[in-house]
Amino acid sequence: MKNDKKLNVLTIAVQNLKAKKIRTGFMIFFVILMSATVFFSSILMNNLKQGIKNTTERAGADVIVIPNEGTENIRDSLFAGTPCSVFFDKSWKDAVKQVDGVKHVSAQMYVGTLSASCCDLAVQMIAFDPETDFVVQPWLKDQNAVKLKKGQILVGDKVKAEPGDTLQFYLTEFEVAGKLEKTGMGYDRSVFMTFDTLYELKDSETAKANLPMEDIENKISMLMVDIDDDITDMDLIHLKLDITNCVPGGEKMYAGSMDEILSGISAQVKKLSGYGNILTYISLISAALALISIFILTINERRYEFGVLYALGAKKSQMQNIILSEALIISGIGGISGVMLTYGLVAAFKDVISIKLDVPYLSMGIKETMPIAGLCLAIAIATGIAAAVSSAYQISKGKVYRLLKENE
Repeated sequence: MKNDKKLNVLTIAVQNLKAKKIRTGFMIFFVILMSATVFFSSILMNNLKQGIKNTTERAGADVIVIPNEGTENIRDSLFAGTPCSVFFDKSWKDAVKQVDGVKHVSAQMYVGTLSASCCDLAVQMIAFDPETDFVVQPWLKDQNAVKLKKGQILVGDKVKAEPGDTLQFYLTEFEVAGKLEKTGMGYDRSVFMTFDTLYELKDSETAKANLPMEDIENKISMLMVDIDDDITDMDLIHLKLDITNCVPGGEKMYAGSMDEILSGISAQVKKLSGYGNILTYISLISAALALISIFILTINERRYEFGVLYALGAKKSQMQNIILSEALIISGIGGISGVMLTYGLVAAFKDVISIKLDVPYLSMGIKETMPIAGLCLAIAIATGIAAAVSSAYQISKGKVYRLLKENE
């Protein structure tokens, strides 16, 4: 008998919702909007934080040396693959190699391509020395099969090219020799070549017009430094100071860990996260108030309905269960629909979203999204319960005869 009552309550709740399709649709829409906002903002913030973590942990160098004036450009390139061109004198490499505690030094050069007909893609070109490199080549999908030759390049995971293809930069053709694994940082949108391959751009009039190609052999953009294993944290602080002061002539350089270089982006993400939380709270409060208001307003229309049920012997607890069932159905459908709709759209357009919002790492795997989806559904159901409790309270205050009289 108990199971029949539960079935009857649910059946009545479903029939009530079907009878008022417009009202039901509005309430479901508010829940969908709330769930979609919470899901998308949470996914975005989590991926931004994971992108910073990936870049920090996978940079491959203990210390990175760059010119002071190019810090922000290099930072944006490392994090999001934003094209930039940064140059300083190659003699810095020899000076840094002489610093006590430095074990290996590998130079790189950052050259940005253009969003123009001279270039197939607007990407970051990174020249490196395969003989000293300990940062780029470990990401190769097949390290043994790729030995870069002059005129060949490697491409990041998100660059739309495969081994054997050709790409044009500054009206110069380059053959794709290999592809890097997904790094979750700016390398995914970059192309890599040897210094000798980069020097081929000296023959390009377009490159000469946009880059300092005349003295390019004596320029680099970054030094990746590997330090001795026995260096302590305190020693590292002094070592970075030594590196900063090692270049003669008073030239200004910056020596820091990847975490320090990305500190500005970390601060921006925290600020953005704060704004995202505010948006989430506003969405939650707005949806909750909308649901509660609609439920309470419709109670006045339904007083006679509940009065008849009371007169037929229904208990107030059963009336409350009907309202609660309606709220759970609405919040459940809205919560699941909002999450699934947002997941589908983000998964389908994640590359576009990643580029437009400068998010280097945008993972939509089940492992990353399930906890957030569960949280959104729980919030939706909690909101529905709050609306149901508020409405049920209005019914619980009324006497049976009063509920019938008010609608005569």
